[in-house]
Amino acid sequence: MELEWESEFETGNEYVDLQHRYFLDLINRIKKNFRQTNDADFKGKLISELKKYIDFHFTSEENIAISLNLPEIMSEHHQRHLELLEEFNHHAEDLAKGLKTIDKFLDFLTDWFIGHTIYEDKKLFKKKI
Repeated sequence: MELEWESEFETGNEYVDLQHRYFLDLINRIKKNFRQTNDADFKGKLISELKKYIDFHFTSEENIAISLNLPEIMSEHHQRHLELLEEFNHHAEDLAKGLKTIDKFLDFLTDWFIGHTIYEDKKLFKKKI
């Protein structure tokens, strides 16, 4: 089942929301492509694309927050991004080693996306509305 964009994901910042929509699309594409192919190299490149996008998004989101004079991004939110990236890397390694199924990996990504967007990003960016 595809994860669909919901209004509760909106942070109130159009740039962050646009990036979150792409992130959601990327999760859905990975889900679809992992089910349609057995090409391990392609699967590895999809996970690499996701990791690079996450890194880009976190950097961009922090820069957006700084431009909006949200100093808390420099401490708590930045630290949370580092923790999330480390958590992602751990889950991706388990997937690559066969210790985690794609379904469990996607469950982790979905929970992470929803939780971080609704409970952390939304709270941060709503302060500027």
